[in-house]
Amino acid sequence: MTISAQKKQQLTAFLGSLSNAAALKLFAGLEADRAASRRSGGANDQAAMPHNVLLDSLRTQLFAKGSIPAARKYDAKRIFFTPFEDFFIGAREGQKRRARIARSSLEPIWRLMMSEKALNDAAFAAAALDDAIRDDAESEALERAVFIAAEAGFGRICEEAKTNPAAHARLIEALGDEAIFDDLEEIRTLLTGVDFLHQLQALIPNAAPSLTEEQLYQIRSLFLSAHDQSTTLGAYILLALIGRLEKPWRALGVYYHLTGSADERLDAARDAAAVLPETLFEEFETLARALERDGAGALDAETARLRVSYFADYADGLARQAKKIGDNVFLNRVEASRDVAGEAFDRFVEQALAALRAAMPLRQGGGSSQLMSQRPDIARALSPAVIGQAADAAVLIAAAPNLAARLGAGPDFSSLITEEARDKCAVFAKDLIVEIRAAEGNERKAARRMLEQILNLAAPLLDSDDIGLIRDRAAAAAVAG
Repeated sequence: MTISAQKKQQLTAFLGSLSNAAALKLFAGLEADRAASRRSGGANDQAAMPHNVLLDSLRTQLFAKGSIPAARKYDAKRIFFTPFEDFFIGAREGQKRRARIARSSLEPIWRLMMSEKALNDAAFAAAALDDAIRDDAESEALERAVFIAAEAGFGRICEEAKTNPAAHARLIEALGDEAIFDDLEEIRTLLTGVDFLHQLQALIPNAAPSLTEEQLYQIRSLFLSAHDQSTTLGAYILLALIGRLEKPWRALGVYYHLTGSADERLDAARDAAAVLPETLFEEFETLARALERDGAGALDAETARLRVSYFADYADGLARQAKKIGDNVFLNRVEASRDVAGEAFDRFVEQALAALRAAMPLRQGGGSSQLMSQRPDIARALSPAVIGQAADAAVLIAAAPNLAARLGAGPDFSSLITEEARDKCAVFAKDLIVEIRAAEGNERKAARRMLEQILNLAAPLLDSDDIGLIRDRAAAAAVAG
């Protein structure tokens, strides 16, 4: 199934907004869904989810983040950015958010590091490190030298930019964008805690599905050590953990572990620990607002379904963690965001029904069928875009009752839309059988083509036995005298 450039752009924006681990989780889910589709005989191209397009887009971004092994050069640049990888996202929409560094910022930042006079020591250390790697020589001391020199150099230019407007303007010109400067400032802060970030990465595997009790205690110890050096660093250790987990919402359990501990050292660190749930809920509520905003615009049914499903996973995960502790404050925040997303989803479903109707054109009765009610307009050729949108809409409508329930909404509205969509598809298909029986020549061929189109795209909504029966009746009608 091919998709439009606009849809690719929307999908890329959504996938790019996910953390490293969340993107890996979605990638695995799409792989499993594609495998299940193939095992079931393979849904037809019009009704099937565009697995290959989605997976290609995800794979590109995961390669860029280093999450899927690829033939990437092991060099000073890669070593330098590795400690910060749990903060990387593929794309940024809107304002800079804490602990979110756009992948597109990395190249300009590295270029600055290699060319700015204040960073000469870092550039020389990086060159020496590349030489050591090439010669297969000891490189640990050189790696440390790169980070120390970069911390000092970036510190100087960032401080100067804050106090000197001309220096600020030159820096923005060198980087190409104010948003890249914001990412640079965050990396500058993270450079002061590179050792702690390395320890976290050694402790928790990338895209870890869960945490053991032992790991919880080790994270607590690491958090407190970082906090002793800097309140900001302590908070960033917890924020890095969010990006390291396959299911980001499970980091909320770490917060409850910290706040429920009798360790007196945590008394002074509770404000830093509170950054973790606030960031999780900021991310979660941003997802809800994005759904609300997009519900007022044109529908991209497949992207909408992916986003609503991911939001529902996030909501379920946060709610489970909060229920274990009886945290009604956070549970209320989850429910408030679910309400927002639920209203947006209702609009998505209504738009999906309209997209489905667009693939079932009607004309006033008469002509070959000799019937006066509205009949299928078999003379109207449907564009691939209309058919593709309708196929995506059918998948969304079929999933609507389950998704609505996961959003905490009553399934009545979605179930009614789903039933209406099923009825319209079935009635339209049966009317096409009448057209096939009454028509001749090219008109009969056109009616049969349109029947196949509607049966293909409506496959998620109609029972396979019913589809088989309709096809049998159409075949019989085609040979009727």
